[in-house]
Amino acid sequence: MRRIKNLILLIPSVFVLLFVSCTPDEMEFARPANLEGPVYQQLVEMGNYSHYLACLDKTEYAAPLSTGGSWTAFVPSDSAFEAFFKENGFSSVDDMPVQRVKDLVKQSLIIDAYNTTILTFYPSGWYAGNSFRKLSQYKDTLQILNGSDYANFEGVIPNKDYLTDVGRGRVKPLTYWLDAYLDGTRNNEMERTDYSFMFPGEENMVKGQMKVFAAHVNKTNIIAENGIIYELDKVIEPRPSQYQNLTSEEYGDKYSIFKSLIDRFGYFRYMGMVENPYTGAIDSSYQIRFNTGITNNMLAFDPSDELMPKLLNNVDRTEANATALMAPTNDALLNYLLEDNEVANNYDSYDEMPLDVVGIFLNVNFFTHYWYVLPSHFNSSYNVGLETVEISEGDIVDRKFCSNGMFVGVNKVYPTKSFSTVYGPMVLDTAYSIMLKAVKNMGLDNNIQGTGVDYTILGIRNNQFVNIPDPNSATRKITVVGYEPDMSVIYMQVTGDADPANNRIYPDPLSSNPSSSDLDYVQETLNDIVLNQIVEVPFEEDNYYQTKKGAFVYVKDGTQLQGGGDIDNKVTVNVEETKQLANGKFLVTDKFINPPTKYTYGALFGNMTSFLKFVWVINGADARLDIPGYAYDFLISFLDLRKTYTLLAPNNAAVDKAVADGVIPNPSPAYLNSLNELDKATAKKQLLEFAKKHVIQHPIPTDGKTQGTFKSLNVTGIVDFAPVYSSYLIGNDYENQSLKIFDPATGEELASTINIVNLLSKRVIIHEIDGYLK
Repeated sequence: MRRIKNLILLIPSVFVLLFVSCTPDEMEFARPANLEGPVYQQLVEMGNYSHYLACLDKTEYAAPLSTGGSWTAFVPSDSAFEAFFKENGFSSVDDMPVQRVKDLVKQSLIIDAYNTTILTFYPSGWYAGNSFRKLSQYKDTLQILNGSDYANFEGVIPNKDYLTDVGRGRVKPLTYWLDAYLDGTRNNEMERTDYSFMFPGEENMVKGQMKVFAAHVNKTNIIAENGIIYELDKVIEPRPSQYQNLTSEEYGDKYSIFKSLIDRFGYFRYMGMVENPYTGAIDSSYQIRFNTGITNNMLAFDPSDELMPKLLNNVDRTEANATALMAPTNDALLNYLLEDNEVANNYDSYDEMPLDVVGIFLNVNFFTHYWYVLPSHFNSSYNVGLETVEISEGDIVDRKFCSNGMFVGVNKVYPTKSFSTVYGPMVLDTAYSIMLKAVKNMGLDNNIQGTGVDYTILGIRNNQFVNIPDPNSATRKITVVGYEPDMSVIYMQVTGDADPANNRIYPDPLSSNPSSSDLDYVQETLNDIVLNQIVEVPFEEDNYYQTKKGAFVYVKDGTQLQGGGDIDNKVTVNVEETKQLANGKFLVTDKFINPPTKYTYGALFGNMTSFLKFVWVINGADARLDIPGYAYDFLISFLDLRKTYTLLAPNNAAVDKAVADGVIPNPSPAYLNSLNELDKATAKKQLLEFAKKHVIQHPIPTDGKTQGTFKSLNVTGIVDFAPVYSSYLIGNDYENQSLKIFDPATGEELASTINIVNLLSKRVIIHEIDGYLK
């Protein structure tokens, strides 16, 4: 304790001595003698940077680099400038245009001081190795663009001058590569041998090197009072964006067709009033923008945007990622239209291609990551749509690392696999534009472009939407009588409604503001019709196949088709052409597939000679529900028609046997009406259970394939809060068009189908059985 007390007593004495021994001037904070000078002074003292200093003196950056702030400067050496002068025909900085000098300086500067470790840190993923870009001080100047040069832009006014920000923000990143990026957390996505590909004429990177675009960093981490300096062996200038690069002088008009296709998604977006730097007047300003969204068949991303598009997550990943754009040359695109392919078979020129088709056609060339178009990834190059693109180095004619990612020019068109799927005929042939609109409206377009499921599409052309039974009416029929060019409005004539006021065109073609309820009715009706034209398996043999609507279509001889309504009406749909595609078949047919027009009750009622007494069972169970607009049909209360079922309907003799065996009471209306209320309620319960036992929770046609143990709708008990259903073992014989039903516990045959099989009703397939299920 004594030592501590003595120390405390000494502290005031020390402060007194310090205070009395210092003058006021000496108490001010003096600049440490060993502190390096600011960036500007450091460059002067070190020598070898006179040309860069001359550049600084022509800009507003000389003063801040001499005084304060926090900077990272990428400074070309004098020898780098001398090579630059020689290459560009200058003798000194004074010969250079002032704007070019300013651009060069701005591109070389980053706000904040970054050493080689901190340069690779990324704020949204804060660890070394995750960053290879920082935003520089360079900002694209506003440019005056004439609308006539952007004729394919949406809403463009010819000959109008647009004061335009061409880079959507205009600030360009500065890009660099270090070991931490190559060998660290990036999992070597870019390899050192890729560097010479990105920058032709340069040597590949070796361990310990640092590169800034095409420049080698001679010296790193030179400390200054207000920042850090890196010495470069080349002068770096602002690089074009991928979109700007399409019209780079070195290429001439080599990529003009590709640019014209991209421009179909472009528009000038009004950004407000600003001072026009060319006239000094206050003027309207615009930004070049592109409609994007691969799921809507627009561009995968905006190739003019200097920021990394949010393709990975909803985070600005500009510092950590960059995209790639692959551009076919004019010759490649023109030759493609002369070849035997899906595009050439449908269009004579690219101007004829609808915007949907253009979007799909272009997006094969858009890549989320720049390294996917580098040689180390040629065998595993995935575009934004996750299609594999088999890039060959022999097809590459130009390459450049742009301000916002990699640009690769190719003398080949890499076809999208979407056109070779069952989606292709719909999107390529405008005769199927109504069907395509419905597919897209239901969000099925991505599914049927994939290869995980094989489909059969029963193509229905625009001119075949004629007198189609309305899926939600017993009497109405619909006919498409027109549509807007962009398919935003489809006009549908309704006939056969009991209310004359409903027999009209939906929506009103004379209205400037179509009714939303009319638009919804049209689209939902068309969706229902198209769902019945899609089957999620390929037609491999004559059999029954279930459509996406839940109905069935019967295939005969591979060329004749019938839906439930076709069978009722004794009509056959003929296959005119079968297109074998990567994920199934597209059938060109002569008319639409007509689904069942009757509900289950109506189908039974129409076959009263076999099912009268089972209809009595349903009536006695009080399971019949009225359907507005249907005079002779009813819903069955225990059927959820969002699902599909099989009804194993006992015929009249089988129902009589169930009554004789005491399983159910006599279902005749006369008998049930004679009962008192208590007995009638008991009979109702028994009849309901009996009916539910005969409804199987799976659609089972006599296809010879669908067999095994299936649950009915009858609940026998509850175990662990879950219902337990009566189950039956079903054997399926396609050759004899029959089913056999067994008790799965004992193997006892309970019934088999006879006479009426595969009677198709809405969401339920009906078979007549000669016994009843216990």
